Amino acid sequence: MPMAARTGGVDTFFEYGYVWLPYAVAAVVFLGLGLLAAIRWRRTRPGVAELLFTSGALLAMLAAVILGLADGAIEHNGLASIDPIVWAWAVEHRTPALTTFAIAVTEVGSTVSMGIIATVTVLVLWFKGRRGDAVLVAVVAGGAGLLVMVGKATVGRERPPVEYRLVTETNESFPSGHALASAAIIGVVLVMVVPLIASTGRRVAAIILGVLFVLAIGWSRIYLGVHWFTDVIAGWLIGLAWLVLCLTVREAWRMVVDAVPPPFDAGPARPALADPDADRPPF
Repeated sequence: MPMAARTGGVDTFFEYGYVWLPYAVAAVVFLGLGLLAAIRWRRTRPGVAELLFTSGALLAMLAAVILGLADGAIEHNGLASIDPIVWAWAVEHRTPALTTFAIAVTEVGSTVSMGIIATVTVLVLWFKGRRGDAVLVAVVAGGAGLLVMVGKATVGRERPPVEYRLVTETNESFPSGHALASAAIIGVVLVMVVPLIASTGRRVAAIILGVLFVLAIGWSRIYLGVHWFTDVIAGWLIGLAWLVLCLTVREAWRMVVDAVPPPFDAGPARPALADPDADRPPF
């Protein structure tokens, strides 16, 4: 049963809290810490305040948009009002070639495939000695899976009509798990891999290919008739918000904690002074 039907008169502001509230809370925390950093660490920790202010503002905006999408998905208003139009257009423009391509893309972009990509990335980073980065990828991937389950159960939106679906899906529609997982996992993999590419052109190409892959996965879900347009948009935005939150925590930790020198660092040991009486004869 949809959450809206179960909560009755509960304010919409809290109905979909699991979907948007974590990012709103993180935004407030980041902005508060950014203010503290601007006051106390402006000289000793340059860049921390700017990082926290930027991430806080971005997460606040994403939280507001996600809340609006979740509410519109149940109330059938806002951006969700165009969902039937986009769905009908996708159904009317199906072709055998596009259908084959869409099924292939949606299989490659499944949550299982994203989990495999994340696992391989974690193992490679771990055995290369990049333990912190490996943990980051694991947290992003694991959190993305949890967000899909919680988001679907919280909003409880029904999928498009079953007779027009080209693949089988049985759970709720909002948000798109494929879109959410691909945005978060492909995003964090790009963050790990792109800096290792020497050529600027290849770095740009990797980023473009990654973004196009995520967009293609979302498109395939609409084309195959298993998601509404706003399901996919919400999936992308929730995945992006989770990625921003994790990356911000990781980078702030590096800038603040990892940069702190040992508290009792006395510097290199000084050589012992020679005994002036060592070379004197005993008489």
